[in-house]
Amino acid sequence: MFAAGLAGATLATGNLDGWESLGLMLFLVAGTLLPDIDVDGGRPQRALFGALSLVAATAVVAILPASYNHRVDWLPQIEPIGCEIFALALLAWFVVRYPLAMLFQRLSRHRGLCHSLVVGLCWSLGWVYVGLQCLTADVLVIWLQGVAIFLGFLIHLVLDELYSVDINNARIRRSFGSALKILQPDFPLGSIAACILLGVLIWLLPYPEELLQWLVAL
Repeated sequence: MFAAGLAGATLATGNLDGWESLGLMLFLVAGTLLPDIDVDGGRPQRALFGALSLVAATAVVAILPASYNHRVDWLPQIEPIGCEIFALALLAWFVVRYPLAMLFQRLSRHRGLCHSLVVGLCWSLGWVYVGLQCLTADVLVIWLQGVAIFLGFLIHLVLDELYSVDINNARIRRSFGSALKILQPDFPLGSIAACILLGVLIWLLPYPEELLQWLVAL
């Protein structure tokens, strides 16, 4: 319901067309799923690593033939053939889909670092960076997509916290405080890495002038 309201509101501003507003709704829904990537074997986790494995395989197919034309002196120049590219792409898919996914499961726990606001901002700004580098969409649209991801992420965390309060029995469940947090204090290395990533993204991204102008004009 909130996603549909967001799409309708952005459409009413006149700056976005119907398809762009619908896309924002989908990005918001995707944002609501991201905190649950730390659920071992859950659909969000399977979908994430399934998508990442396809990206890795596609990158091998796209980059390896092009790299043949750029000789590196200290590397042997071997012209890749079709079967080699296919084998390397399959290997990249397998490594990301299984060993990397299992490593992530060992390092993460439900309602851990993935339920923190810093990680939510990393998802949001990470998408903005990828969109600005790789897509031809309007800059404002990409920034709004990043905002939609973070809003969806935040909605998930807030609803998790509200579920921790048992209104009928007037008590607070033990899970209260585990969903909505800035960082994960008992995982300092992961928290520091997330802060570093967030800082790098902020440094790399341009000033969001288009987004601020859009907000002022509302």
